[in-house]
Amino acid sequence: DFLAKVEELLRDLGTEARRKHPGVKEASERAILQLRSLQTTYVALVRRASTSKTPHPTTSIFQSQEILRPFLLAANYPDANFSLLSLVVKAIQVLIQGDAVCDDDVVYIVRVLSIQANVCCSSFYVKGRATGTASSNGNGNNSGNNSGVSNSGTHSHNENSHQHHEYGHNNRERSFSSGTNSVSSASSAGGGGSGSG
Repeated sequence: DFLAKVEELLRDLGTEARRKHPGVKEASERAILQLRSLQTTYVALVRRASTSKTPHPTTSIFQSQEILRPFLLAANYPDANFSLLSLVVKAIQVLIQGDAVCDDDVVYIVRVLSIQANVCCSSFYVKGRATGTASSNGNGNNSGNNSGVSNSGTHSHNENSHQHHEYGHNNRERSFSSGTNSVSSASSAGGGGSGSG
């Protein structure tokens, strides 16, 4: 079951990477050949263990940089897509569970996973900045609209004040005209009285 899973993951990795990352595909093909070679050795050891008192071999016999290399190579690309990285993470998990990873290779696994973690963090940061900028622009537009409304209200208030001023001015003119007419009438009446006398 372990061998079938690893070989399937290597095939899927090669298929996924064949267009954009041909080097990963070639590494996957070499890893499959290495896997089959180790499988032959594993089967021979199992047969020997069944006919003698030698211990049964474990999957640790598949500790090989040749098998791990295509997965590390794929994860080393900052632009690796989600499908490729999913295969890498799954394969590393299978190999670790099967004790098929050398102790010296752990540092390389941590390194490539750190690369992808940094890429993800950078992507989230850029998206966060873009979202914040869009929100700021939206608020700026709203402020401009509110300012327009405020200016419009001020303009209407000025027009009303101007009309009110004109209305008061017209009232004063009418009052002045009425007072002048009254004075004229009084003078005429006074003149008439003098003439009569």
